[in-house]
Amino acid sequence: MSAAPRPPWDFGYAPATRHPFVFGAVPGSLALATTASVSPAQLVAALTPRFPDATVVAVFDRAPLHWFELKLSGEVRVAEVEACLRAAGLPVRYVVSTRLPDARVFPLATSAASPCRPNDWRPPTARTLTAPEGPGAYFLDDGPGGLRIDRAHVGAGRGTRLAVIDNDAAESELLGLDAEVRVRVERSPHAHFHGALMVAWAVGAAATGFAGVAPEASARLYLVPKAGDDLLALPLAVVRAAEDGADVILCPTYVEGTTSPLWSDAIAFATALGRGGRGAAVVLPTGRDASSPEGSVRASWTVAWGSPAADPRVFCVGPSGRGGGWFLWRDADRKLRPFANRGPSVRWLAPGDDLAMPFGPAGRTVHAESSGASALAAGVLLLVFARSPAVSLAAVARVLDRTARPVPPPTEEERTQLASASDLLPVGRDADGHDPKQGYGRLDARRACLMLHDPLSFALISMGEEAVAARVATAVDALGEAWSELACWLAACCAEKPELAHGVTALARHLRLVVDAPSRVDAHGVGALARQLVLLAHLAAGLATVEGRPWAERLLAAVAPLDDAMAHGEATTRAMEREVTAWFRGVWAPAPRDPP
Repeated sequence: MSAAPRPPWDFGYAPATRHPFVFGAVPGSLALATTASVSPAQLVAALTPRFPDATVVAVFDRAPLHWFELKLSGEVRVAEVEACLRAAGLPVRYVVSTRLPDARVFPLATSAASPCRPNDWRPPTARTLTAPEGPGAYFLDDGPGGLRIDRAHVGAGRGTRLAVIDNDAAESELLGLDAEVRVRVERSPHAHFHGALMVAWAVGAAATGFAGVAPEASARLYLVPKAGDDLLALPLAVVRAAEDGADVILCPTYVEGTTSPLWSDAIAFATALGRGGRGAAVVLPTGRDASSPEGSVRASWTVAWGSPAADPRVFCVGPSGRGGGWFLWRDADRKLRPFANRGPSVRWLAPGDDLAMPFGPAGRTVHAESSGASALAAGVLLLVFARSPAVSLAAVARVLDRTARPVPPPTEEERTQLASASDLLPVGRDADGHDPKQGYGRLDARRACLMLHDPLSFALISMGEEAVAARVATAVDALGEAWSELACWLAACCAEKPELAHGVTALARHLRLVVDAPSRVDAHGVGALARQLVLLAHLAAGLATVEGRPWAERLLAAVAPLDDAMAHGEATTRAMEREVTAWFRGVWAPAPRDPP
């Protein structure tokens, strides 16, 4: 009897390493979270009757996060420590080990907390940055494996802030950093340039003139200890970066085995309160744990379900190759192998093949892998936030999902020269466009930034009319800064509100049908277009948040002449409607077609 065919979504889904969560006694290095501020002295007083040598240090104390580090001798049970503190009437949320992973989740109440605001970030020092050249520069271009960095439409990330969390600062003096922040490390190690590469690819390197994806963004490097016995450092760095005002927080350092309630708190804090309450983006690479799991002779290439990268609130990024597909490399036997984990939590791909080296002689390249891909994804997020500062993190995620490009299927060379046929599994993708290798696809900076440029471009990108969207965006900018800013706010509203997005897209479809057919305009009657424009304006204004009320008032003022025209006569209304369609006809530039 033949075996049943493998489902198109299936692959060898088993992580190479498993970090067991702790359920019993742990070493006496603990972290404590409380629901309100308390003093270390109060905590020590509660602990000393049972733990006479207890020491307590405040780690982070800003509502809604109140973290302390407890040091007790020997092994302890966290439940016993927690009971001791509760018996003293202290507002304990949880007690966890700082050395062993912990699966528990304790929801963090963020609704009443103050949003994080930037603290003294300076704009990048005036500098001359040039785009890299040579074979390693493909990641910026419009080719099959590039991010499509069209500066006319995506900009350069001006005014945005990047935090990179790593454990080494070699070559950091070449970057033009806003700051270098040490988190639970006494000095800045300078052994390798992994962290510097991440900053340079995302933003740039001032000393060498290397321009990354978002060269007008500011960057800080947060240095943490190497992965090991300190599960508090990485979450603390995330929280510090969000509190400092970072828009994007990149964690390309090794994070396996660091899952804990501290990590969950940090992500909740950053994604709810970061970026002025609109949510900071936290980006992690898929990693590349390639050893075989127990009972298998093949590498699993699996993002562990208990890994920090599997947290649904972070953006888990894998690498794509120069041709746009999943990144494969040749081993010593000239066989092709993947260089990244896969799994249900993978969100997007970004270039991960050899990228231009930001330091040293021009023309050199270096493996980017999933870390480099996550840095490029961080750069794309900076571009999007610069394009639309008011947009929420949730809306940006939806826009990037919708504008990501599906990766091409494996080539014949890739299929025939694989070290193992299982390395390209799964063979299919789900109806929503996701598969465990590519996520929702490869990031496309141009489409994402156009979608958030103005409401018509939002609709046109949704419809697949990218060339027209680019012309519309240019024409909107030509109307002046006031119109451009209002249009950007409206695009963000479309990303936030499905009902408005549908209405604006219906308007774009209507204009597409009538733009070169005046008889169709007349067939719908005078006032039909004016009514729809006024209706959409009032819908957008009604959906505006308190922060958006000034924009809503400007929008209603802009459509007030249409309201007046409809009240005072057919001729005025017809003239205004013709002006709108003439403007759109001027940017549409349709190819000739048969009359309707």
